[in-house]
Amino acid sequence: MKTRALAAAISLLLIISFVLAVPWYVLIAAAAGQAGEDGMVRVDGTRFVVGDGDRTVYLSGFNAYWLMEMASDPSQRGKVVAAFRQAAAHGLNLARTWAFSDGGDRPLQSSPGVYHEDMFQGLDFVVAEARRHGIYLLLCLTNNFDDFGGKRQYVQWAREDVAGAGAGAGGGHNLTSADDFFNSTLVKSYYKNHVKTVLTRVNTVTGVAYRDDPAIFGWELMNEPRCNAEPTGALVQSWVEEMSPYLKTIDGNHLITAGLEGFYGDGSHESKALNPWSIYYGTNFIATHRAPGIDFATIHLYPDVWLWGTTADQQAAFFRNWTASHVHDTEQHLRMPLLVTEYGKFIWEDQEGGENATTRRDRFLGTVLDAIYESASEGGPLVGGAFWQLLLDGDGMDALKDGYQIVLPEDERAASIISEHSEKMAELSEHDAVEARGRRGRSEPRKIGGFGTSCVIFLVRFGSLFRSVSSLLGAV
Repeated sequence: MKTRALAAAISLLLIISFVLAVPWYVLIAAAAGQAGEDGMVRVDGTRFVVGDGDRTVYLSGFNAYWLMEMASDPSQRGKVVAAFRQAAAHGLNLARTWAFSDGGDRPLQSSPGVYHEDMFQGLDFVVAEARRHGIYLLLCLTNNFDDFGGKRQYVQWAREDVAGAGAGAGGGHNLTSADDFFNSTLVKSYYKNHVKTVLTRVNTVTGVAYRDDPAIFGWELMNEPRCNAEPTGALVQSWVEEMSPYLKTIDGNHLITAGLEGFYGDGSHESKALNPWSIYYGTNFIATHRAPGIDFATIHLYPDVWLWGTTADQQAAFFRNWTASHVHDTEQHLRMPLLVTEYGKFIWEDQEGGENATTRRDRFLGTVLDAIYESASEGGPLVGGAFWQLLLDGDGMDALKDGYQIVLPEDERAASIISEHSEKMAELSEHDAVEARGRRGRSEPRKIGGFGTSCVIFLVRFGSLFRSVSSLLGAV
């Protein structure tokens, strides 16, 4: 079966090669592109670029926090392969996932500095599969919330160490709340050790250290940092200003972001009036993204949850204002790329005006992606996003459903919206590459067989198809 499928794929390449007068090996080279083939992603103004800077990276992505845990069981790794295969087939090129699991039943780190090799090998597998499928990884290093341990687990470890080591072991802090994560010297030493362990990890599948792997897009310091102890943002600000340069001393190649949701504080150019319910959440969108070592900005979008109890019109108005204000502030005050690293709409069971929940979700999805494309196509800083969350159908996945899941083979309308957006972003990237080559002294792009831009765009589309065929053959 595998031999017949391979022969069919090669025949298809040869036919297209003949019709377009394009050498078959050029088609294969264009189709076999992988995340990282042009080196590390870098920042150039408000753009992500690779290679000589003539290729802009626009990101159409998804969240799948469960990848490492699933891959830690070799018998379940087919689900990780299936997730990347489905994502690649829909043109997705970014996966955001966890590079942490602090304490609990299935830990990566069971106690400070103590790691479970099965979980680490699961993460190794995720990194290797992401690269094989042409998908970048944004890896998050810990959680603000209690899920998978997070900052509360770190503080609990410190309490236990202080109790065992005597007075003063806590670095001069009382360790009374989870927010001591941000100012305890002892807790910060735990976090730094985790950072160093992950970044210097040598992948058991590929043999490449994480810090040297161009398939990794970048590092996120924390998922959705917040701080009730100092709501105006100073404590998180200080922590980010310490941690992002520390990461750079270990890994100067990859990009770093703080992991913010976009909430404003009370610093310069901040306005808490733009926040949900106009309250502080302990972060400064502008000031924190100006911290040394931070390369790009992030926001999240959950208007129905953030504005619980409000009308659909009020939530839509918030979405428009939230997006526009962050695009404007990033352009004016940060001059760096902006990503929506989480967005989603809960599939409620109730009805609003006769419209079902899935239809409302799909409309929201389209609205977010249209806003991203509008910014990217007009040279704005918002150049990508990642929906929450991609799941699979089948055994073992029901427990992961949270009301935000998108199962691509089942959610046909959502899958179509995502695919169309991914294709438009890919074409935009190729258009930018053509213009960049022209600025370097060529009035038109390199031509293959007498074709210009139209042929290049065809290759981009065909590449997605061929990668899907290649993934299928690899699984047969």
